[in-house]
Amino acid sequence: MALPKLSSEAKVGLFVLLGIALLVYMSMRLGGINIGKEKGYPLFVEFDSAAGLDPNASVRVAGVEVGRIKTITLKDSKAHLELLIQPGIKIGKDFTAVLTTKGLLGEKYLELVPGQPGAPPLNEGETITRTRSYADIDRLIRTLTGVADDVKEITESLSTVLGGDDGEQTVGNIVRNIEELTSRLNRIVAKNDEQFESVMRNLDSFTTLLNEEGPAITGGLRTAIQNLNESLVKTTGNLNGMIDENRGNLKEGIDNLRTASLSLQQAMETVNKVTSEVGPGVTNTMNSVSSIAKKIDDGEGTIGKLVNDKSLHENINKTVAGINSYIERTENFHTFIGYRGEYLFDARDTKSYLTLRIQPKSDKYYLLEIVDDPRGKRSVERRTVTTDGVVSNTEEVKTTEQIKFSAQIAKRLKNLVVRGGIIESTGGAGADYYMFSDRLKWTLEAFDFGAEGNPHLKAGASWNLGKFFFLTAGYDDFISKVGLRSAYIGLGLQFQDEDLKYLISSAPPLSF
Repeated sequence: MALPKLSSEAKVGLFVLLGIALLVYMSMRLGGINIGKEKGYPLFVEFDSAAGLDPNASVRVAGVEVGRIKTITLKDSKAHLELLIQPGIKIGKDFTAVLTTKGLLGEKYLELVPGQPGAPPLNEGETITRTRSYADIDRLIRTLTGVADDVKEITESLSTVLGGDDGEQTVGNIVRNIEELTSRLNRIVAKNDEQFESVMRNLDSFTTLLNEEGPAITGGLRTAIQNLNESLVKTTGNLNGMIDENRGNLKEGIDNLRTASLSLQQAMETVNKVTSEVGPGVTNTMNSVSSIAKKIDDGEGTIGKLVNDKSLHENINKTVAGINSYIERTENFHTFIGYRGEYLFDARDTKSYLTLRIQPKSDKYYLLEIVDDPRGKRSVERRTVTTDGVVSNTEEVKTTEQIKFSAQIAKRLKNLVVRGGIIESTGGAGADYYMFSDRLKWTLEAFDFGAEGNPHLKAGASWNLGKFFFLTAGYDDFISKVGLRSAYIGLGLQFQDEDLKYLISSAPPLSF
């Protein structure tokens, strides 16, 4: 049994139904519309700033996706994130949440850095308390500049204290003063030792002399001398006793003084030796530090140029400004892909549009469209009819399906968008007016000015049902002279590049 042959209209209808089914599935995936309860459990985390992070962004551990960011809200002047973690994934209480980026200009996502193994896991609805922010280029440059200034101040201080002839002279004076003090102590000890010995010898000699010359002295002189001798003997005995009693202490003190002198002398020799050995090294080190500081101050080397060269600072600032400007332009650059079908009541057929909108700026975009028009190609059939002997000529317009294209450039002025270029393979222009925060759009287009049945004018309106779906209705070719006027109603879908990127990244890999 042969299969029935499908007409062109049936094929187009099947193609449109398959396209709509695919777009509905993509919209449900991108919009987070799930049939049944979402799988996973919620966790929360707060950051001072979540700039550049979008809902549905990836949550990763060690580079492996373990969940998605469900919502981002403002709470107490901080970004409050609700995470949806996959079932069976345990997040420890000592995990650290870090905002990071895939590459230099890649999408931002949330990285959870594990802590100690065996830490207790977070329960459903708890908050990750440890967070860390990423550093930027401006902060790094400011830190390097501060470090360079600190190094410069330290080297200048060391050079001032120990550098030059004054520093060397100061160290030499200290060493000479210590040597002179040691020499004076040695002389004092030696001098006092000789004086004590001389006193003892003189006392012994005087006593002996008196004993030997005693018989020659007579009378009272002898008595006086004897008394004096006895007194001197007693005094000498007392002095000898005192000397004997204190000789040990005196000798011990002299010995201690000599020992201290020898120790001081050895210490000075050690100091001199260390100074002679270490001194050149210290001097060389200080000279090197002073040389480095001088080079930095003179602008030599990378650090010197970074600290002193104003042009280098300006170039770095310009580079950072250029990078920021490029990132800002990249973030403002968006691409939109869409489809809409308009059912023409007069033709009882559907007119399909496949749309690509490239938007480099918020107030400017380029619009490319492929149009499947069921009445795109027109032909006039003339016939001669005879009625009751009267001959008359009649014309009948026939239309066939045709693929057309549009290429327009648009400029937005507040709520009004003016665009022009090629509309459905002919020259034309159009205008759009937005209301209610861009949810409602009024449209007027004029094109095909060389047509026999007046220019093609089209007016309508579109209402956004959500992020992806919108309804459209209006009147097409409403001043046509050849009977092609038709009201229409339609349904459309539109996806942003971020939505497509999320869909592609979240789709399961193909297996063959």
